[in-house]
This record gives sequence, structure tokens and C-alpha cells, in this order.
Amino acid sequence: MATAHQAKTLTHLQIAKIAVLTDLSENAANSLRFAAAIARGHEASIVLAHAYMPSSCAYAAPEAEMVLQSLDAERQRLKTRLLDEARVPFLRGIRCAVLLIEGTPKDLLEKLKDADLIVVGTSGERGLGKATLGSTAETIFRSSSVPVLTVGPHCNCRGAEETALNTVLYATDFSAGAAIALPYALSIAEEQGAQLVLLHVASDKNVPFSFDRSMASAEPLEALHRLVPNSAGLKSQPMCIVGFGMPNAVIIGKARNLQARVIVMGARGAGRFSSVVSHFGGGTAYEVAANAECPVLTVPTA
Repeated sequence: MATAHQAKTLTHLQIAKIAVLTDLSENAANSLRFAAAIARGHEASIVLAHAYMPSSCAYAAPEAEMVLQSLDAERQRLKTRLLDEARVPFLRGIRCAVLLIEGTPKDLLEKLKDADLIVVGTSGERGLGKATLGSTAETIFRSSSVPVLTVGPHCNCRGAEETALNTVLYATDFSAGAAIALPYALSIAEEQGAQLVLLHVASDKNVPFSFDRSMASAEPLEALHRLVPNSAGLKSQPMCIVGFGMPNAVIIGKARNLQARVIVMGARGAGRFSSVVSHFGGGTAYEVAANAECPVLTVPTA
């Protein structure tokens, strides 16, 4: 678990380079807006990046010269679209470069190892009442060694007022994996002047009544209050909440009720309280990222 000293010394994170991985779709603009909000708060630069596989029709050309011309035309078309995206009005004043490579999303991640944050948006796919991130976003989500801000299929923000990060929800099971994400929640909340909400989710199997829940909440609630030192440069005192139920459902529900603009969580669970049933490195993190109505920042373990 992160100590108060750790939280104090790691509040000011150096987020200098943000990589936004885009598929150049209309939905990708959402992720770019959120990246811009974080970039302004941390005075960071943005790299707008895209990986592509050459169209198969290019190789159907009868001569090698025509193949090269076709491939070059496709690359120029994609680069022009990236440059156009980099000139949108809400990026004005932010240093923005573009990166275009021929390859897969994993190839793109290799080129962006020096980024402090990866941002990826997706329209997702819906089936059986459940959202998914889509193959590209899921590859990035599961493969990146850099923290990933996922703007999932239920995030429908359009304007700047909707991307203002005024409430940050940090979900923790008090494990080492969850503690890694705490400095990110603190840093974003401080830089954005946002309300920080600390949430711990416990199983409700053995605490069906309100009195029992109140008793069961006491120790984790006290632990939540100890996570953030009084000297942290936050605009207001953090709000601490203990919820009961399935972690992914509680996290998503609390974020919705509190109108959180970003959820921050670690990549791995198995905390010190036996009632915790979350496994942030497995299904919970993915379920939250795929179904939350706001972006989800997942910080992987080292």
C-alpha cells in the first residue's frame, strides 16, 4: 500500500509526452480531447500516432513502379489526415507532432516507449448487452507497459466542457498494483483542480445489513483516509467511499453517480483485505474500461 510519504513525494508526476493512438475515425476525436485536457494541465506535448497495413489492392498492380506509387499515395493520404487532426482548434497552444508507421498496434507501441501516457479511443462492439473495446484498443490495453487512458465505447463526450477533468475517481484494493496508480490520480486531480474520490470495493456476501456494512467499512475507510497526506496540493479534501458488490459494477456505478470524468486504477489486484474480490489485472480492469461512461486510466505493474 502506498504510504502518505510516497503519495506526497509522487504527487507531481512528470507527464511530458502523451501519445494518442488514433484510427482516424470520428470517434477518435473523443480521445484526443481528453489527451488535450491532460496535456494542458501538465504542459505536455502530444504525438498523434497511427499504424496501418497497406491496402491489398496496392499489390495487385501489374508493375513494381505502380505498386510503389500506390503505396506512396496511401501513405501521403494518411499523413495528410493525421496533420489535419493535429490542427484542430482545441489543440491550439499544445505542441503536437504526428507519427505514421506501416505495421501493427504493437509495432506502434515499440515506437512510443518514451511516452509517459498512451491514450486510445474506440467505438467498440456491442453484443449480448456488453461492450468490448475492439481488437486494436484491446491489444494496446493488454500490451502496453505505459499507462493507458482508454476512452471506451460508452464515452460520448464532444465539447470541451465535457472533457474538463473536474472529478477523479481512484479505485483501490490496497494492493501494490493499485498503489502504483495513486500518484496518477493525485497528479491529475491537483493539476486539474479536481475533486479526488477514493473508492474501495468489498464483497457483500457476509454483510447483508446496513449495520454490518457500516462495521465492515470502518477499517478500509480509515485506510483510504490515510492514503493522501494533508499536505497534498489538492483543491479540496478527498472524498472516501467504501462500496459493496462486484468491483466492476460498483466502480462504474459510483463513477456515474458522482459524474466522474476519469477513473484511475492499477493493473493488478489481490489486496490485503480478504473481502476484496477484484483482480484489476484480469477481468475487472477490462470490464471497467469497456463499460465506463468516462475514460479509464489503467497503470500497469512494473
